Amino acid sequence: MTKLDRPNLLFVFPDQLGATWLGCYGNPDVRTPHIDRFARKGLLFEQAYTASPVCTPFRGTLFTGRYPCQTGVVENGLHIPDSEVTLAELFNRGGYHTTYVGKWHLSGPPGSNRWVPPQARAGFQEFLGWESHHVDHWKGLIWDDDPGHPIHMPGHETDALTDMACHVLEKLRSPFCLFVAYQSPHPPCSPPSDFLAMYQEKEPSFRPNVIDKGAWYRRPVWDCDYGLRTFMERYYGEISQFDRAFGRLLAKVRALGLADNTITVLTSDHGEMMGCHGLFGKGVMYEESVHVPLIVCHPAGSQGVNTRAFFSSVDFMPTLLDLCGLPPAPTAEGLSYGPLVRGEEQTFRDAVFMQYRDLGMRRKAFKLVAEAGACNPTALYDLVSDPYEQDNLIDRLEYVQVIDGLQEELKTWLRDVSARAGDTQQASRPSSIDPEEIL
Repeated sequence: MTKLDRPNLLFVFPDQLGATWLGCYGNPDVRTPHIDRFARKGLLFEQAYTASPVCTPFRGTLFTGRYPCQTGVVENGLHIPDSEVTLAELFNRGGYHTTYVGKWHLSGPPGSNRWVPPQARAGFQEFLGWESHHVDHWKGLIWDDDPGHPIHMPGHETDALTDMACHVLEKLRSPFCLFVAYQSPHPPCSPPSDFLAMYQEKEPSFRPNVIDKGAWYRRPVWDCDYGLRTFMERYYGEISQFDRAFGRLLAKVRALGLADNTITVLTSDHGEMMGCHGLFGKGVMYEESVHVPLIVCHPAGSQGVNTRAFFSSVDFMPTLLDLCGLPPAPTAEGLSYGPLVRGEEQTFRDAVFMQYRDLGMRRKAFKLVAEAGACNPTALYDLVSDPYEQDNLIDRLEYVQVIDGLQEELKTWLRDVSARAGDTQQASRPSSIDPEEIL
């Protein structure tokens, strides 16, 4: 049991990388040697879930420790209300130097590739980023404090962003809190040719819940028109490219002599369906969409350990504050897993809750999915006997008591968190929402 003395925090999160698609979570095809090595040195959460499987609502949860229904950040194209206390503000109060590099997607409409004004940066002292939507990953733009002069990101933005993050690391003073947010592997995926070629060599392994191996991915606004096999090759290629980028960040931390006092976190905002259940994208309660990777490396904590503890993205704020020795946030909904990361004993949460167009909850083996309004159940899965969610138990008489109990718990949770929303000003909803902005 060791607490570091004012440790640095490096928090890295790619966009749309589900746990399903990583080797350290059991994927047989994806090649991610740096992430796999990182997992062997840290604490891997086998059951980490996003509180909302969409970009902006996840980010709202990450930086407030509160559920979307409490902050009003329930959809893409919204922003955190000024009345919310943010993670960066709390780190600022604790004497940390806070910096954000990469995709933001949290400054309200329009949700386009543009400059993010200082008042919309959730308290980060330094900011090098863009709002959203680099449709062409080879023509990325990024802004600092000059709205009129974007910086062109040479080559593929994953590599260019890594160059920039490494340069930022060289200048930071300790203790620092650095968030690095990648757009990849969010579609449209366009990895460099060497990473694409890695997955054109053999037939990929399709999950049992892929309904149609010949499914087609069409998104004209992104110039996407190709089949599932090509989608998988491109998506996997960007994952492997990100893996190399992540390895470069870790190498830079070591080269700067910061590794012994830096806590590193790797996670993602949500997953990607990639043909499972006949779907692409996210925004649904299937595992491919809501189950996210989470690996935490504490230099003096748990190493090479997997945990079955449930983790929700509302747990990030209390956990990160705890690990860095800062006071807890009284408004945060989550549980601190700081003791577990440090190798200590602790109590785990019993269930995780998710919300977007539908509601979802996971308790023990069961996942319940319900309509958002009246919490009417639409699906029940036993994820131990049915990990691919192919057998909906909702109409089975022998599961009536299970369904009723979970539904009541879901209703109670929704009522309680909504009541604790208090007087928080709701984020203003865009007058119109483009479906391409959502997914």
